[in-house]
Amino acid sequence: MRIWITRPIQNFCATIFLAVLAAPAFAGCIDLTKGNSFSLTRNNPHFQVTNTISDDGSVTEQREMSRNGAIERTTTTYWNGVIAVDRKSSSTRIQLKLSKDAKLADLGKVGKNYSFPVSILVNGNEIDRGTFTLRTIKKTKLNVDGCNYPVMVVRTSIQRNNGDPINNEKLLSLDAGMLIGSVVMTADWQAKHGVFFDKVKAN
Repeated sequence: MRIWITRPIQNFCATIFLAVLAAPAFAGCIDLTKGNSFSLTRNNPHFQVTNTISDDGSVTEQREMSRNGAIERTTTTYWNGVIAVDRKSSSTRIQLKLSKDAKLADLGKVGKNYSFPVSILVNGNEIDRGTFTLRTIKKTKLNVDGCNYPVMVVRTSIQRNNGDPINNEKLLSLDAGMLIGSVVMTADWQAKHGVFFDKVKAN
C-alpha cells in the first residue's frame, strides 16, 4: 500500500540527513508543540494535508492533491502519526488490521524495533497478510520554508505473504507527532521518491 503521492528526490541525503546544516530557523517559524491542527503544503504539483492530532496520539489527515488536472481528496487515520491504518477516497478504502499494541510504540527514542502481524483490506476484503515492522533510525532536522523542525526517521515495512515488501522512510515530527515528510524505498532500502513540503502553518 503506497500511501504518498510522489515526485523524484534530488539530493535526498543532503535534504534529510544533513538538514541540520540548512538555514537557521526564523522568528516566523511555527511552534509545532502548540495546538493540534496543522496544514502542510507543497506548491508544485499542488499537494496539501491538514492534520488533526488526537489526545491518544492518532492523527486524522485530510489530503488534497492535483493529479492529471483533477483534484483528489482522501482521509487517512494514522496511529502514532506513522501507521496508516485507514485511508478512504471517493472510490477506495484501504485498511491495515493489526494489534492496538502498535499504538504503544515509543517513537521518541532511537533504536526501537516493533513487529506485528497485519492484514491488508481493500474495500472491506482481505487481499493479503504479513508482518508490519517499525524501526526508529535516527533524530535529525528537516528544513521547511527556512525553519528547522526536529524529526525522527522511522522506517516502516509491510512484509507481505504474496508480494514484495512495502518499505517507507517517514519523517515524524518530534514536536507534533505527525508526518512532515515521507520517502518510498526499494526492497533494499534505497530511496525511490517522496514528498516534502514548502510551507507549514497552524490552524
